[in-house]
Amino acid sequence: MNLTEMNAEQLEARKAELLGELDTPETRDALSTEDLEGRMTEIQAIDAKLEARKAAAAEEARKAEEAAEMTGEKIIEEKVEEKRMERNSVEYRNLWLKNLQGTLDETEARAYASVDDNNAVPEITSEKFFEKMKKLAPMLSEITLLRVAGNLKFVAEGVRNTANSKHTENSAIAAAEDTIVNVTLGGFEFMKIIQISRTAKLMSVDAFEGWLVEMLAGDIARAIDNYILNDGTNGITAITWTNTNQVVKADYGYGDVCDLIALLPAAYDAEAKFLINKKTLYGKVAQIVDSTGNPIFVPDTITGVGGRLMGYPVIVDDYVGKDKDEVYLGKWTDVVGNLPEDIHVDRDESAGFTSNSILYRGIAVFDSKPAKTDAIVRLVSTTV
Repeated sequence: MNLTEMNAEQLEARKAELLGELDTPETRDALSTEDLEGRMTEIQAIDAKLEARKAAAAEEARKAEEAAEMTGEKIIEEKVEEKRMERNSVEYRNLWLKNLQGTLDETEARAYASVDDNNAVPEITSEKFFEKMKKLAPMLSEITLLRVAGNLKFVAEGVRNTANSKHTENSAIAAAEDTIVNVTLGGFEFMKIIQISRTAKLMSVDAFEGWLVEMLAGDIARAIDNYILNDGTNGITAITWTNTNQVVKADYGYGDVCDLIALLPAAYDAEAKFLINKKTLYGKVAQIVDSTGNPIFVPDTITGVGGRLMGYPVIVDDYVGKDKDEVYLGKWTDVVGNLPEDIHVDRDESAGFTSNSILYRGIAVFDSKPAKTDAIVRLVSTTV
């Protein structure tokens, strides 16, 4: 077997055999000069073979290590991709808040930068924003509130006639003259900017989140609530008021409240609620008594908010007009609003350079409109 056909173990054994012959005086002395040189040449060849095989093995190991590293990186990348943070994760919520605080470390900054969500508000925080808004803007909980992206156009029922009262067999049927109303909702920006000292960086993420929700969501909610009620184009006050849907009295009393209720079609009664501000409710309406001397308003002594007026639930909202002691009665689910996207929050340090503060801007896009104006009636005083 020649050297090329031998494996490393066989080469080492042959080398040991040759060295043994050369190390033994009796064997070495018995060799001719030619045989001695031949054995030395063979030992050198074996060493060369072993060295070459060691180098080849080292190269193979290096390539295997590189391949393993590349495979490992790929696996890591795949795992990172699979484990990509979602907007509803606590991890994303924490990084989003720390980014607003300006406290991300290098590792966190890389992780946050890998999430391509345009700094979208985390779903956990967004829900807190929304719950706060509904709490401070009573009408957001009463109207039909949609969350549809972009502008919204829909058809609402207008005048609705009854079915043909009696049909003669084989005679032509005339279509009822029902009408429909096209309602289009766009998107108006409601913005709030708040300023806080750089000590915001020292807050825990939970405390910082609570502060953001309280300050941004609260003020934006109030602006939206005021828009729903008082916008000159789309608000409830923008409805065309005539003697068919409004009672106007210098100083209204029990009979006038009854007249107001009479104006609302009975079809809306099951879902109808009064809408009134607190000053008018307790300063005027709660003091009105019926023909037997009993107050027409019964407060909710359990929750301390609202109650019932002539049997109908009462919504108390400070943005209902106070200048005319206005009282509304309506089916408020026929007012439709759209909040096409969550509140967006931005941070700016440059604007607060001289005061060592940070500015935060919250933006909400919203629009609303009464879809059926005959579902709302009102009572106003002219003496206020």
